[in-house]
Amino acid sequence: MNDSNLQKMDGLYQFLDDIKNQSNLEGIIFAHRNGELIIENLKKEFDSKSFTSMCASVLESAVGIGETIGEQEINKIIAELAEKTILIFKCDNKTFLIIIVNRESNASLILETFNEIIHKVVKMYSFLI
Repeated sequence: MNDSNLQKMDGLYQFLDDIKNQSNLEGIIFAHRNGELIIENLKKEFDSKSFTSMCASVLESAVGIGETIGEQEINKIIAELAEKTILIFKCDNKTFLIIIVNRESNASLILETFNEIIHKVVKMYSFLI
């Protein structure tokens, strides 16, 4: 990756870091729909590669469900766990965003602005490829 692309990737990382900090998120991951990680910003270390692959699989299953019931477009998937909630947002045909929230997170900020967040992430990433 050249210096210009590294600066753009840093800009994308900073944007996601700002969202994470403003909303007090547990983490945020941007990935290809095949499960390949693009950027991760997590408070706690865990196997993000496996986690991202699993989320990609969930997203693809949900897309299939939407197609089965009449070409319904998937916007987001919400998985509520005991201590955390996982939000999966389809960004475009190639990428998706995973947001991990906990009880201290401001999830309403994310849910109210997810279209704007996704639009900006996709726009910033498109300049890298």
